[in-house]
Amino acid sequence: MLNATYDFNASSTPSCTPIPQPALISGISDAVLATVLPTVVYIVACGFFYWLDRQQLFTQYRIHPTEEDLKRNHVSRLECFQGVARYHLMQISIGLLLSYGAGPEMVANKSCDVHRWAGRVRHARTLVPWILASVGIDAKGLAFATSSKSATLAQFLAGGPASFAGLNSSQPLGFTSAELFVANLVETFLVPAVQFFIALAVVDTWIYFTHRLCHVNKTLYRIVHAQHHRLYVPYAYGAVYAHWLESLFLDILSFMMGNALAGFSVRQSMIFGSLATIKTISDHCGYVFPWDPFRSLNANGAKFHDLHHQSWGFK
Repeated sequence: MLNATYDFNASSTPSCTPIPQPALISGISDAVLATVLPTVVYIVACGFFYWLDRQQLFTQYRIHPTEEDLKRNHVSRLECFQGVARYHLMQISIGLLLSYGAGPEMVANKSCDVHRWAGRVRHARTLVPWILASVGIDAKGLAFATSSKSATLAQFLAGGPASFAGLNSSQPLGFTSAELFVANLVETFLVPAVQFFIALAVVDTWIYFTHRLCHVNKTLYRIVHAQHHRLYVPYAYGAVYAHWLESLFLDILSFMMGNALAGFSVRQSMIFGSLATIKTISDHCGYVFPWDPFRSLNANGAKFHDLHHQSWGFK
């Protein structure tokens, strides 16, 4: 992370030439890792819930008794496992096909991106005198009056160091530590947060409306979506048990669009895909824990989804 007290001027602008990003795991490209990681997460998370079930742990948090899935579900656990395996084979095959022949991701030095944002922060600061003038305040006069007490405040009021240089020629014109600090915050936290929000909005919107269409259109429901609802008592590793058309057009396609429209890097897609996998498993796990972090963000959790899976539940 760039030091917030570091100042540099135009002569020390960092190189913005993209370079290959080293792989997170030696011998495995990031593209391959991003493709298989959601499946690894799925296996680990589902294995955990399967172990809880077999050990009869936390039974007070189960929605249904363990034996109920054997009586009410219209698909055996073996058939469900085969359907889930097919889903992950599809997902991995498509991911490997799309990344075939691609070299390592090319990335620029982070300080280059921080430098660009510092320039945008500097440009935004030039609006301050105009805003103050619109309410009858002489910004540059106020900047001159405060310059002896606080150079930082004077620069802010004047619209940045370049404007303040007219008042004090000894003031350096390089980016200030405050501009670099704000730029670093934007690049490190704000930009990724916006990207994740865009990806989440795209995926959630696509899944909601295609899922709704599968319930509204009786033909689609009977041919495609009814397979997923053969699980009246959902359990963790049955989370992605579905018809192959639903797996492709509802799940896999939604994440491809989300990644593309959000402009994710390969490593961001690893995080997003892994979190989405855990959320899907959490919705189908059959447990309602009081400490579920996903439920604090979204009420659509295991209990809500279990009701949806019942023959009498809302669709």
